[in-house]
This record gives sequence, C-alpha cells and structure tokens, in this order.
Amino acid sequence: MKKLIFLVTIISLFATYGFSQKKTKRTVQQLNVEANFARPDGKDMVFYIKGSAYSFIPGERPQKIFGVDGYNIRKRVETPEKDGFFLSTREIVFYTDPKTDEIIDEWTNPWTKEKCEVFHIQNDPVNGRFRVRDGKYISVSMDGKNERGEPGAPQEINNHLVWTSDVFPFYPLPGFDKNYTASEMFDFYVEKDELNKTTPPKNVMISWTRVGPWLPWMKMPNNGGVIIVHARSWRMEKWDLLPERIKNLVKTKYPTYMTAPDKVDPAKPNETSWTFYNRVMAERQKK
Repeated sequence: MKKLIFLVTIISLFATYGFSQKKTKRTVQQLNVEANFARPDGKDMVFYIKGSAYSFIPGERPQKIFGVDGYNIRKRVETPEKDGFFLSTREIVFYTDPKTDEIIDEWTNPWTKEKCEVFHIQNDPVNGRFRVRDGKYISVSMDGKNERGEPGAPQEINNHLVWTSDVFPFYPLPGFDKNYTASEMFDFYVEKDELNKTTPPKNVMISWTRVGPWLPWMKMPNNGGVIIVHARSWRMEKWDLLPERIKNLVKTKYPTYMTAPDKVDPAKPNETSWTFYNRVMAERQKK
C-alpha cells in the first residue's frame, strides 16, 4: 500500500489561522504539528493502525480479504539549515486473516486459487520536510527548494478540531506498465482542550480510507477491481504501548522498526509497497 500511513496525505494538513497567542496556549498550527506529525521534544511518536481491506469488483459482492495491523513510528530531525525539521518515519503493517485475525505469511487468492507469499508493508523511510517561518509551518520538498504551502483550517465539530485531507495520487508504477491511481482520505481528530495544555497532545485519533490497485504480490496485474482499506489509527506515546503480538514479532524479525530513524537522507526516495516488492524480487533473482 502506497505510503500507508500518512505521510503524503498529512503533509497538506497545516492550518493557516490561530487561536489565542498567550504563552499558555498553542496556536492551531502548533497543535496540528504536535498532534499529527511529531513530538516537539524530538522523541519517538507512534501511530498504531488497525483496520480491514476489502475487494471491490464491479458486479461482484465485496468481501473482506485481509485485516491490517501495524504502526508508523516517527520523530523530528533538525534540518542542516536549521530552518525547520524533517519528519523522519518508518512504518510496518501486517496483513491478517480476515476471520481469525492471525498474522499471515501466505494467502490463497480467491479468484485465481493461487497461493501467494505475503509481503507485509515495510516502508523505510517515509519522510517529509517542514519549514518554520514567522510562526507558520510550511511543507517543503525534501531538498528544501519548493514550498508546498500551508492550506486548510480544521473544522470545529463539538469539542474536536478535525483536519481533513482527500488526496488522489497518480504517477507511473516502477516495474509495472501502468500508472498508480488511488485515493487517500483522512480525518484527524484532536480535542480542543489540547490547545490549553503545555504537554504533547495525547488524545489524537485518525480515520483512514484508501482505494487503490491490487497489491503486487497478489499476482493480479490485469484483473479489474480495487482494494478498499478502512482503518482507525491513534497516537501512542511510546513503542512499548503497542499490542504484545506486534511487539514480539517486530523484536524477533524486524527490530529496525522499534525506533524512528535518527538521520534523514534528503536524496533517498520514500519506500512503498511496490518499490519494496520490486527490490526484494530483484535481489532474489541475483542469487
């Protein structure tokens, strides 16, 4: 899944107006950054992700084909120019059996009946860059040359501020004779009371819906239809608060994902399910 978590879509969420400027209060911009992006103290922050993936083929009844269970871990890293920070993240998300919720390493394709090796989401890195100027947070390209602006103010719904982002990625898929076409739809919920606090926001929740092509390891490049993912995510203050089965598996097989990256290479492209799959398959062919 393309940059599951959040980076490309949340880059566009910076608010452009503020509430009271008293020292005991945050501005809306500060709250957005501290709640949805990274802790101001530079420590790791985790977004746990839990949801389901469904098939959608015109003329057929949709069915739940996987569960998804994992997280994104992130931190601030100061830029060399000291004009802002990199959002340094990596993410790992496991596919689970739709009935038992057990993490799976093999999946039987219900349409082709072929047994497929499961490639869990292992996106490392998934980075972004932000410039701070005149109290505003501005999304910029990784090399710092192009500013993307700070669009959109949150909607106020009862006691929450809600940032919404609907993004439609479209670009060539490496190694595939087609374009990547998808939608990423997010709502970020933060309690208004967090504006009055001086500690990092804790009660942050995210609703995420994604519509995109079949995953490369499903071996369905010419089949019609799409995958719809519907998931929830919420902020955790540290890695140790994740579910035990996730922590145990990561400790045993994927220890790199226990912490966010300490350094950022602006020239290194972000990883995706497709680039990861292609790289693994290319390495296997060399052996």
